[in-house]
Formats: sequence, C-alpha cells, structure tokens
Amino acid sequence: MEAAIDMAESGHLVIGTLHTKSCAETIDRMINFYEVRDQASIKYLISSLLKLVISQRLLKGLDGKLVLLPEVMIVDNVIAGCIRKEKFSVSELEDAIQSNSEKGNVSLINSIATLFVDEKISLQQAKSQIEEKNIETLNRIIMQMKIKRGNS
Repeated sequence: MEAAIDMAESGHLVIGTLHTKSCAETIDRMINFYEVRDQASIKYLISSLLKLVISQRLLKGLDGKLVLLPEVMIVDNVIAGCIRKEKFSVSELEDAIQSNSEKGNVSLINSIATLFVDEKISLQQAKSQIEEKNIETLNRIIMQMKIKRGNS
C-alpha cells in the first residue's frame, strides 16, 4: 500500500487490486490498512491521489453464463470529501456514488437493476447482492428503468 501511494505521489500511474465487494469497501480497506493515528493523513492522500475505483463481481446469469456486475467510482470533489471525513462512512460513500451518476459513476444498485431489467439475473439474485436496507432503492430504480424503457 505504501509503495503504491509513494509511486502515485511521484506522478506514476498505479493500478492495483484488492479483494473487496464494492468501491466503498475498497476505500475502507485502504484506510484501515494503516494505524488509527495515521488514518487522517492517509485519507487526505487517498482522496487527492486516487482517480478511479472499479469493483466487479461475476454472477451466474439466467442462461447459465457469467455476467459482469460492475461498480465505478470516479473520485471527484464530492467523493474526495467523503473519503477525508473524520468518521469515514461506507454507506455515505455508496450514496455519493449513487447520486453522482451524471459524472460517470455507476452504482452497484444501478448495475444490479440493469441486469435484472435486461433479464440477465433473477430478482432473487439481484436482492442477494445488496444489503436489506437497499432493497427499496433497488425496487424503485427497477421500476424507473422499466417505465423509461416502456416510453422509449
């Protein structure tokens, strides 16, 4: 982690991988890699150096083939502000990703909804990929997508 940050500080493109379930969990893992006393400075470094996080999952589709479930987080001022906060919140960062889709962010919930509406995965699979508290949001997004596609 330290080598990656040092390289990024010197202007190099750094691409790395972490085994996490989401973009927000990736940031949380990066922060928690460090001692609590160092986390404030690491949050600042991460928020200023990081440009993009992509999270991906593979799910078994209704046709038996694997389908990609992507999440994309572009680090802009809103995302950077969430990262720098004294009390880092995974759910706050997830909300920021969800609400900034016009800047290129692709939320996990939107990706799940798209796969369901495109009939690539079942509703049960879709719901199994998110926390219970996000089921209502998923249902709302699915309904909006179906209405939008019906009017197209």
